[in-house]
Amino acid sequence: MNERYALFAKEQNEDVKTNCVREDLKLSLTNKQYANLKLKVYQAGFKNSGDFIQSFIGDLTGWSSNGSDERDLADQWYERAHGMSEFYYYFCCFLFNYDYMNLETMSELLVDDEYFCAVYDEYVMEAYDKDVQSKEDCIQLLKEIVEAGIEL
Repeated sequence: MNERYALFAKEQNEDVKTNCVREDLKLSLTNKQYANLKLKVYQAGFKNSGDFIQSFIGDLTGWSSNGSDERDLADQWYERAHGMSEFYYYFCCFLFNYDYMNLETMSELLVDDEYFCAVYDEYVMEAYDKDVQSKEDCIQLLKEIVEAGIEL
């Protein structure tokens, strides 16, 4: 077994210990969506929808996946359905990726204009040639997140 695979396997084994119900994941489904989901769940041999969805998330994230083909197809689905990231850099993604995701930091960005401008400039710089959200849109997003009280 090569060293890279061994490290990956060790990291996955450690990550399994963090498996828990995530309070911010709540699905709103119509009756027909729910019935059709349950049908897919049972057709695939799962006993519940959560395990089925977790299986897809494994493929989508490349973490605890069902195999390389499944990862590739999940990635293709993502790019077809939500692939604007090729052209657009969302402020939420920047905040999460660069550790500006806690409520205290986001609240501080709302009250300290100089801090916000520095972070916004960093966001624009990190976007390279992609389109970005306006300052006004970013401020509105921060307000919505802080008012909801849920960290990214």
